[in-house]
Amino acid sequence: MIGLAVALLAVILIWNGVSKIPGMRIKAEKVPETKTEMLKEASGTFEAGSGEVLAAENGTKKLYLNTDTLDFRVEDTATGKSFSALKAEGSVEDRSLMRITFVGEDGTFLYWNAYEYCVSHQTYTIDKIENGFRINLNLKETDSYRINEYVPQRITKERYEERFLNGLDELEAQGTLKEDEAKRYRDSLDLVYAFHSEEGYYYNRLSLSPPISTVRQMVQLTKLLNYTTEELIEDNGVFNISVTIEEPGSFIIPLEVTLDQNDLIVNLVTNAIVNENPYYMLTRIDLLTCFGAVTPAEAEEGYIFVPDGSGALLALNNFNASYGTYSRAVYDNTYYNDFYYMPSYPETLHMPIYGILYDKGSKGNGGYLAIIENGADLAFITATLASMENGSGSAYNRVYSSFDVAKYAQVSILGPYDSSGGLFLKSTGMMDTDYRIRYKLFTDETTYYDMAEIYRDYLIEQYNLEPHYEEQAKLYLEVTGALSIKEYIMGISHNKELSMTNYKQLSEILDDLKDYPLTVSYLGVFDGGLDHKLMNKAKLAKTNGTKKQLTSLIDQAKANGQELFLQVDFTKIYENGNGFQQKKHAAYNFNDSPIEIYEYLLSTGIFSKGSRTYYILSPRYLTSVVDNFMKNAKDYDSLYVEDLAKGFYADYNKRNLVTPEEAQLILDENLQKLSAEKKLALNNPEIDKIRYGAYAVNISRKTSGFGSIAVEIPFRQLVMNGLISYTTLDINESGVNKNYFLLQALELGSSLKFTVTAESLDQLKNTRHSSYISREYGQIREDIVTLYKAYEEEFSKIGCMEIANHEALLNGVFKTTYANGVQVITNYNMYPVTCEEGDLNALGYLILQ
Repeated sequence: MIGLAVALLAVILIWNGVSKIPGMRIKAEKVPETKTEMLKEASGTFEAGSGEVLAAENGTKKLYLNTDTLDFRVEDTATGKSFSALKAEGSVEDRSLMRITFVGEDGTFLYWNAYEYCVSHQTYTIDKIENGFRINLNLKETDSYRINEYVPQRITKERYEERFLNGLDELEAQGTLKEDEAKRYRDSLDLVYAFHSEEGYYYNRLSLSPPISTVRQMVQLTKLLNYTTEELIEDNGVFNISVTIEEPGSFIIPLEVTLDQNDLIVNLVTNAIVNENPYYMLTRIDLLTCFGAVTPAEAEEGYIFVPDGSGALLALNNFNASYGTYSRAVYDNTYYNDFYYMPSYPETLHMPIYGILYDKGSKGNGGYLAIIENGADLAFITATLASMENGSGSAYNRVYSSFDVAKYAQVSILGPYDSSGGLFLKSTGMMDTDYRIRYKLFTDETTYYDMAEIYRDYLIEQYNLEPHYEEQAKLYLEVTGALSIKEYIMGISHNKELSMTNYKQLSEILDDLKDYPLTVSYLGVFDGGLDHKLMNKAKLAKTNGTKKQLTSLIDQAKANGQELFLQVDFTKIYENGNGFQQKKHAAYNFNDSPIEIYEYLLSTGIFSKGSRTYYILSPRYLTSVVDNFMKNAKDYDSLYVEDLAKGFYADYNKRNLVTPEEAQLILDENLQKLSAEKKLALNNPEIDKIRYGAYAVNISRKTSGFGSIAVEIPFRQLVMNGLISYTTLDINESGVNKNYFLLQALELGSSLKFTVTAESLDQLKNTRHSSYISREYGQIREDIVTLYKAYEEEFSKIGCMEIANHEALLNGVFKTTYANGVQVITNYNMYPVTCEEGDLNALGYLILQ
């Protein structure tokens, strides 16, 4: 027995060694450079203080700039309606073109707005450029806000009383300060200083992270008391504390604003930003936070659109103090900051767009759709609502975007779940990128469907797409093939590979459904199945069958008029092998270690390392892996790409940083290469990736459920209509009434999707795949056929997949108008409703021919 154990151990050691031999290593490719624009050539200047000037005009628009306030407005020449960037009657924030966030070497974050730190002391210049202007904003501090540069870290009791307490008494006695003003300063002193009774001195207990408001109070106090730097040095010197006076912060940020036919373009080139004090690092810029903002008087009705999940509308003037400000990352770009925790919201933002539409107020009809053309992988979208009641909520309904100039995170020294250890700040440093927003401006009645159509047309032009409509929605099956479970022999664990649906069994399913327009994505085909190794060989999982059987299966699907996509997953590595070395090839997180993703366990509320885990491949090696796979996968012409078209991707390895934008270039390069040779189905793709696929799989019709969302709309599907075929989420594993998905097929032309296995799930109990439910084809086959037949019967009345309009009629009730004039009314409520078009049952529908 001992001999057998030794032999097994020897085999494991040999295998691990073989997997790391030089001949099996993968190659790091050169990271492509992000293409950043140069600043446009200046043809002159506009003098500050010259009032409003006409900066540019074309056949439809005029662009004006107020050289005193830096407010600019776009005037539509046909209607005379204007869109302004700022609110002159608002707060200093509302009068600012931007807000910036930056951090000092001491870890203190500071927040400035352009009005207080630039416009108010006219530290800006304005260049004339083609079709517009460039404002060179120099945001700078006249006083620093490092408290230790103004008041001592320690001070004797006598000096504290003499210079601060008695000094305040004198100012109050002289009438320089009123009683309440003097009290505020005393309160600030009490907040900052504590008395060390044993040693008899006062010490600054907030020196590391004081509130900015308190710092401002203390700076102002030192000016009132004429407390000098020399005194500061002397008082600290009593305790042998040295004083370092840093240069004040100063950032020069060029902002270009131009007209492009009917659109407004706002561009910020980060590699042109000048940071005049390296003690600070710029981290985020909030841009045009008041552009197109409206008060309740200006817009009595309307909504803000955000690309949350499938799409969401926030009703104007509907502020609710129970909900926080809506602010979320585009493309889930904060994923590396918090992947050890369950997401706060189930849906992410898949489109880099936002907008506002309004009506019935002094502004009349109008609004805009903003498209983030560059920098979306670093962007955030924020929306705030006004209130009809004075004194509550924001004064304005507004939506705007921000972007990270540098990515950063607070890292726990003792691990993500430790609450007692210290934190330290890690950052990528400033990243060169362009941040460009295109505003499409509306001056007459516009709907969310119009916005979807405009964005769809934009994508068609941008990516040279050709709309194509299927004859009808498909039946889409996701079939699970090989996977691994752990077995123990003499106490030593090893992975046992088994097939939940082998080639013969899938062949039987294809024959069983040959009368239906069937598309299949087959998971767990390659090396290791679902729990695969580095996917650089196209080696087949043995338990599914032979390569000859797979070739026969592919031929069978073609003969039946069915489509069969084989799953690939290039960026996830579940098992060692094929040359993968985690320290070298894995992407790194902020904590300077390879990213390892665990499965979330409801029982513990955290991600468990003992569960199914995987590493993420660094973008530096992705091209090498894909190329090697392609060399060995010439026999497979249709692939289901699990990973490359969705989610956030980067590598924060401090020695070999790959920024989010660089990673996206690598993804695009490889998707382009794959789509040139293969037909692709894409898992839940971001909107900029749909150009590479024939199918978008797992497209939800839900949003995050954020409290201020008034209506969930299928904006994402409306944009994709005709550009890519799309499916619903899994019907059999959703826990939702299956009629909910039938409605989506009728409303949007979504293909009905089921996930199945041929084998019983009983053998997965107490394994890392035990979360699978209701997948056995034999048990759910009747549900699959019944639901698709119901769809097929009703589609015969519709006869068209091209959507011409979409409206929200009532809460949860929608009307789709197809290009042939047929209308479909869908009721997503769990109760019957009556609308103008007729009565609808719970989860019911009407087809009007």
